[in-house]
Amino acid sequence: MTVAVEAGAAGRVGVPSGGPSPTIWLGGRFRLDERITAAGALSLWKATDALLCRPVTIHLLPRGVPVPSHVVAAVQAAARVSDPRLATIYDTDYNIDDPYIVSEWTPGTHLEDLVLSGLPRPALAAAMIADAADALAVAHQAGRPHLCLGPRSPRWDTGSGLKITGLGIDAALSGTQAADPGAADTMALAGMLYALLTGFWPGDGPTALPAAPRHKGRVYTPRQVRAGVPGVLDAITCHALQLQPPGVPSAVLTPAALAMALRSVLRPSYSSFSPAEPADCAPVLAA
Repeated sequence: MTVAVEAGAAGRVGVPSGGPSPTIWLGGRFRLDERITAAGALSLWKATDALLCRPVTIHLLPRGVPVPSHVVAAVQAAARVSDPRLATIYDTDYNIDDPYIVSEWTPGTHLEDLVLSGLPRPALAAAMIADAADALAVAHQAGRPHLCLGPRSPRWDTGSGLKITGLGIDAALSGTQAADPGAADTMALAGMLYALLTGFWPGDGPTALPAAPRHKGRVYTPRQVRAGVPGVLDAITCHALQLQPPGVPSAVLTPAALAMALRSVLRPSYSSFSPAEPADCAPVLAA
């Protein structure tokens, strides 16, 4: 594997010493175009595959150290999961000098930004999360849970629909584990549904969305927060998020069960996105 740097760059990829940013090539094929995020020695880039003339996503891994075997195994397992709603892993290079992972570039809007721009109608919200749950059910059946789902994991495009990023990669790189992977991914999906229905985020992770209102530490249900949320979607969301009152037993849903519950309500079309109301309207906070 070779890293080519044009026009006077210095230091690690993406860290020039001044002047115009250099053009960085990985393996003579992948051109790094835009750094999306960076955390320590890890960084995420939008890049161009010059051979196939298409945009791709590249995870740059820490240089100078071997890629851990659990990361290699997780990426290999995720690459074998095939579903059009999951971003595909295309290629890897674990050379110690500049290791990287190449995956599908997903166009569209992050769910987080979608919610901030205006809430979709409940039927569209249900359809989006049903698709996401169906895709995660395929991954779970293949033995590869996500475990790092958040409001920036899915992207929504009006032409191609919903796509989930980070399967296998995010959890392996962050070391995230779960005693019950099915419950963990289901609760994360339900958190996304809650956000699409209310404009608030019910989880504890960092996000640009406002935190869901709480009473004595318990998250309000969607219908308590926003008028017009259908009762059946409120019930499904509460069940999947495990928001039942103390002492009320309830079986934990899986992604497949969540998808089935949402599909049983309605089979809406989401050929277009039309916000039902602005995301910053005041919550109801019903008793």
